[in-house]
Amino acid sequence: MWNKVTIIIAICCITLLGTSVSAFALGVGGLSYNIGPSFSLSAGVSFTQRDVYTIENDDLDDEMVSSRFLVKGDVAPIRYLDVYGLIGMGDLQQDDGEFEGTLGTMYGAGIKPQLFPLTWSSPLNITLDAQYAELLTRDDDIDAKMQEVQVALVFAYVMRSLTPYGGVKYDHMLVHFDGVDNDMVTDMDWGAFIGCDYYVTPNVFFNLELSIFAETAFFISTGYKY
Repeated sequence: MWNKVTIIIAICCITLLGTSVSAFALGVGGLSYNIGPSFSLSAGVSFTQRDVYTIENDDLDDEMVSSRFLVKGDVAPIRYLDVYGLIGMGDLQQDDGEFEGTLGTMYGAGIKPQLFPLTWSSPLNITLDAQYAELLTRDDDIDAKMQEVQVALVFAYVMRSLTPYGGVKYDHMLVHFDGVDNDMVTDMDWGAFIGCDYYVTPNVFFNLELSIFAETAFFISTGYKY
């Protein structure tokens, strides 16, 4: 029987999944710590705002937003290592510019080695999460490709059904426009994040995450661990 906390979190997640209209950041959580050997499948959306500038002219800055829905398949062949793939859809829009890309294909991959503990049990789990993703989108006759690299140091405190976590990350993004000499990169690459993994059952989990500095982003996902 679900308790009140579980019901509230489930309602919030359903509401956010139904109302989120833009996404950009690559979430660290879902799950934030190593649990192998195992396999998990999750789906998530997020909202973000990020400052960028034109490479050819540093004086030309803008703000970018993007809609994104991603499915994540995570395989942990051993206790201390996860590898995963990302697939989904996304778009890309400039706040002041004229580019408004339609929904396009997005894909990526990542690896998450555990740094601590290695030989003894501890509620503190420290992992390194490295991700790469690409998004292909189009506005009229202009094609755009977004490439994003993110490396995060994650500190998670593992409890029975709740795992709060936080950390710092390097998050670099490049947007290339075909036929137009105004490629854009992120204004700030370093950021911080906090989040929480919550197990409704031993197999079903939710994840909430907030990122700041490099981008202002809110990420939510739900998944199943086999």
